[in-house]
Amino acid sequence: MPARQPLLAAFAALAIAPAFLGAAEGGRIKTFSEPTQDYLEHKAQLEAMLTSRDVELFEMAFDPLALDRVVMTPRVGTPYVLHYLTFRLRNKITDDTQALTAKATRYNELLAAIAEQYEDAKVTNGVTLEVAGEKVLDRAELRARTRKVSLTVYAYDEDGSRIRLLDDPVGSGPQENYNFVDHGEVESGAASRQAREKVEEIVGRRLMTVDEIRTLEMPPYDPSKVNDYGEAEGEVFGVILIDRLNDHGDRFTIEVRGLNNKIRIRQPESVTGSVDNYLASRVLRRVYVLRYDRPGDEFFRDQDRFVLADHGWEWLNTFQRLEQRKNVAYARYFLNNIADDQNKPVQSVEDEFWPYYDAVREAKPDAGEKLPDLQSQLKQGK
Repeated sequence: MPARQPLLAAFAALAIAPAFLGAAEGGRIKTFSEPTQDYLEHKAQLEAMLTSRDVELFEMAFDPLALDRVVMTPRVGTPYVLHYLTFRLRNKITDDTQALTAKATRYNELLAAIAEQYEDAKVTNGVTLEVAGEKVLDRAELRARTRKVSLTVYAYDEDGSRIRLLDDPVGSGPQENYNFVDHGEVESGAASRQAREKVEEIVGRRLMTVDEIRTLEMPPYDPSKVNDYGEAEGEVFGVILIDRLNDHGDRFTIEVRGLNNKIRIRQPESVTGSVDNYLASRVLRRVYVLRYDRPGDEFFRDQDRFVLADHGWEWLNTFQRLEQRKNVAYARYFLNNIADDQNKPVQSVEDEFWPYYDAVREAKPDAGEKLPDLQSQLKQGK
């Protein structure tokens, strides 16, 4: 959420007047029938936040190929080990998403019922409801278009930091209830041109690193168009380089993030007139997860092979700083409660807003004009 922090002033300006922002008389807000220039500027800033980013839902097809290790021998220094995962990436809807859509009977039944009830309504492409030629309901994630993809990879073993040896039975202690993901040794993607070239020699095809893929504009997948490397249009064969995995690990999990932009937010039910319980809120991201087994002991690891035990999409809890969750909860509270049912300002909520906003400004002294002194501007009639 850090990118939203500079826009808190814009949220605040909109929050204190749900319709149009006006001047102040005696510290109270006065509304007008026409929007002011400040309101229009803040509104344009919020709209630009959406139009400047690719917020359309998407999902890429990811197929893992092989996980193995390669020994690098530099000219100077000692040899070192890197692990690599080769994969195929296609800019098309995954089979998993297609199957989910076929099973999404409620959505399909809804489209069919509307199309049957209204003469001007019809279903196109199986996912879009059009009424009088205009799209009303649409599942954009079921269609591919030219886009860029930025992949981030994490790998870790089964050995966490929780102490379980004193439990009877093992794993029954209260430490299992601690709210954090207990990973073992965590490794992230590495970058090495020399390692990439060596892996290419092993697998016998051109491979691209995640850094190179990040610069590509991938068109929709078209198997009828193939380039000189045997790759179809909208298809890339790549390699993920990972620092040496722990020799004592027997089971490894690899998370590939960035293949889609889907999230789910789970939080307790909101209560009108009160701030959401942001301590219990969770943000889940749809991540492609691979789980590998590596039988054997810590000796002669070069002879042990990785076996893909399971892979697929999962919703994983992501870390969100408490300050960020708090700002979101309070912004939602002020926006939802600043006016009553008759669209009249609620003075008590306004009185709560200013101390909160001043505290945010004090905590961000370097924000400058991004967090202006709105209360002084209102008193001056700006």
